[in-house]
Amino acid sequence: MQSFRNPEEAIDSMDFYGAMLVADFGSGIGYFALPIAKKIAKEGVVYAFDIQEAPLEILRKKASSSHLYNIQTMRADLERAGGSSLMQESIDRVVIANILFQATQKQQILQEAVRILKKSGKIIIVEWDTAIVQFFGPRGEARLSKEQIKNLLTPMGCALEKEFSIGDHHSGYVYIKKQ
Repeated sequence: MQSFRNPEEAIDSMDFYGAMLVADFGSGIGYFALPIAKKIAKEGVVYAFDIQEAPLEILRKKASSSHLYNIQTMRADLERAGGSSLMQESIDRVVIANILFQATQKQQILQEAVRILKKSGKIIIVEWDTAIVQFFGPRGEARLSKEQIKNLLTPMGCALEKEFSIGDHHSGYVYIKKQ
């Protein structure tokens, strides 16, 4: 039984290329940040954000041992306005994986993502699937459905572009910034 998909496979379907500027919200130890850094050009940058320092330190070590010098780690509280400290409309892609279910300020995180995203930029969201029997992972009421995510992002000027497979327990969505 498949549990979590290989991140490289998922990233191949997420439209990363060239010298992109990517923000990874809640990067942890680099599950997505590391393969994205490999996929984009060395002139591109992955800004890896986490509220905890310990996972960022592990990510820095992994990046260094893999000779990936296009990752910048930053400790940040993304649940506050301007939490990323990035310039408005400066980022090509924002990855938000497995953090919304645990956030108290979900809307604020998404507003920050939209604020830093260039027009026609994309937000990639990975969250625990709500349609699956819950033997592990967060409680059902903590999980966000496709409809809940849509209801949060649509008023912010974003539209669902596509859904993608990300393993047996998660759902993936790509939203494009229209405004």
